[in-house]
Amino acid sequence: MNIRGTFTIAALLVVCITVIGCGKMNEEEFNMWKDQHVAAINQSNTEINTKITKLEGKVDQNNKATMEAISTAKDEAIAASQQGDADTIAAADQKAKENDAKLRAALSKEIDMLGNKSNEFAKAEDAKIQKEVMNLANALKAQDIDLKKVMTQIASILEDISELKAEVANKPTLLVTVNFKSGHTRLSKEGMEMLDGIVGQIMENPEAEVLVVGHADGTPVLSGGHKSNWDLSQSRANAAAKYLKDKGIDAARIKAVGKAHTEPVAPQNTSAGRAMNRRVEIILNPTSSMM
Repeated sequence: MNIRGTFTIAALLVVCITVIGCGKMNEEEFNMWKDQHVAAINQSNTEINTKITKLEGKVDQNNKATMEAISTAKDEAIAASQQGDADTIAAADQKAKENDAKLRAALSKEIDMLGNKSNEFAKAEDAKIQKEVMNLANALKAQDIDLKKVMTQIASILEDISELKAEVANKPTLLVTVNFKSGHTRLSKEGMEMLDGIVGQIMENPEAEVLVVGHADGTPVLSGGHKSNWDLSQSRANAAAKYLKDKGIDAARIKAVGKAHTEPVAPQNTSAGRAMNRRVEIILNPTSSMM
């Protein structure tokens, strides 16, 4: 219910109460009284409406002003915040630039210090090396005479070694010794393998003579196809010589000799010694000298 309806109802209540309080009233008087009061009420309503209209206008104006003030305050707050952010960013950027400059300056200083230390170290090491070189040069100069003597001695020793090698090379060389069973002249399988092992060495020395020397153990020959240890040792030498010929050694280079029991390499009074003495020796003789 609005304000105007409230005032109208209140006015009518007042009229009713007045009528009831006044008792009897004629119709003309009542109409006059009513018209006066209705006019007063209408005047009052008009004034009230005018006031209400003015009040509503002030309220609307106040609301508009309030909204404008709120909007202005909002815009100012946003602008202030943005300005504050910009200032903060600018300050942070400036601080970063200052810190970067300080860091670069510190690094440049540290690099310069390290460079100076490196140069000083290099100079000190260079001086040490030069000193060591000088000392070594002086030592070598002092030892020059002794060094020449040593070199002369070494040259003499090398010459002696060369002569010794030449002398050794010209001496007969025992290549292998093949053993036989008692009274036998046939090569064993092991003996053949031993002869196979020296064929290459003999081929590498085509000018050397190949001496095949047979030996016996001194036991008297009482049976078989051999009359004596001389005959037995020669047969053993012939068997080895034939095997080497069959392997491709030139027969003109091979000389087979039997020496019976005249050159034992072990005691003849033991079975082990006699077994060692029953042998054929293959000797390479570079000078083709007789043995």
